[in-house]
Amino acid sequence: MNDKFEQKKNSNITTLDFSKKKDLNIPDDFINKTEVHSILSSNLGRWIDQWFKFVIEWQRNAYKTFNDIDKYFILIYLIQKSFRHYADLFIIYSEEAFYSKAEYEIEKINLIEISQDLKIPKETVRRKINEMTRDNVISRKGKKIIITPKAFTYQRPRQSIKLMSGVLSTCSKYLSTQDWFGSPISSDDIEKFIRQNFTLVWRFFFRFAIPFLIRQRSFYGDLETFFVAGIIYANQSSKVKENFANKPLTFSNQLTDRDLGESSYVNWMKTVVNFDGKIIGVNASSISEITGIPRATAIRKLNILEKRELILKDKNQLYTLGKKYKKHIKELEKIFITNQIDLAKFVTTFFDLFKKEALSIKKI
Repeated sequence: MNDKFEQKKNSNITTLDFSKKKDLNIPDDFINKTEVHSILSSNLGRWIDQWFKFVIEWQRNAYKTFNDIDKYFILIYLIQKSFRHYADLFIIYSEEAFYSKAEYEIEKINLIEISQDLKIPKETVRRKINEMTRDNVISRKGKKIIITPKAFTYQRPRQSIKLMSGVLSTCSKYLSTQDWFGSPISSDDIEKFIRQNFTLVWRFFFRFAIPFLIRQRSFYGDLETFFVAGIIYANQSSKVKENFANKPLTFSNQLTDRDLGESSYVNWMKTVVNFDGKIIGVNASSISEITGIPRATAIRKLNILEKRELILKDKNQLYTLGKKYKKHIKELEKIFITNQIDLAKFVTTFFDLFKKEALSIKKI
């Protein structure tokens, strides 16, 4: 493995020095998550818009499913139980095979367990479970929960797989600057692999996504509010990026035991939050259209965010990030860093699986 992060074909990729790798006791794994984390963090501003697009589309589909993201949150928590079960049996279902199943039975699960794992109040979980039971999304048999074909239809991530494939393909462009990675991988090849190895890959995606949603819910109060705030942040990030289009921002990345890539990510976040130039905000109607959340609900969530001073509304009724974002910078740093580390773990795991092609696991 080269100690120097060499530039091969792309003239705009940040160069990293991994010469201190031995000092950090980083193992020479097939794909090293520390190096993945550092490479992706240092090039964050170049691919983050594509990641935002994926998250927004994924959350839009989640809201459209039930008009209730918490309910969808509980559903994917239940479905990932089946993914874990198949992984324990060393079985992979393709996307087509998994969504052709009649139903799936989850044994010995109770409301307290769901509440504690997702950090959602028990009574809220009870209400959502009852609503999904009434709508034949799930059924109950004592302590068992049966996931019905209707639930699988609601949750099937057809478009999300395609968008995720694009994000991972972009990540491969930056990782390909390392000899151990090889050439960039096309979005089509990645999409084919995900659909063929669906329960395995999506299990690891949910292992990233569920804690990610828990952190956002804890900070914003509910996932709809996070979704609305996320659109404003994504808009501001995009506008800040435009301001530096002719002079791209670069952040030094010191590979030390205290910073394995986080500084670049945090510096980008601070640049977005603290930017004092003119930003054209986004209005309530646009937020409603992008998220799929009814305008009245979007306005209610915007009012909550405005009262917390996390967003500001100008005379043209356009929303940008507010003053309190700066006051919450330390808390946000912790959330952002954890999100980025977990995302790097998912990317590392995916490409490790892709390269090895899960040869030792039975496929159905």
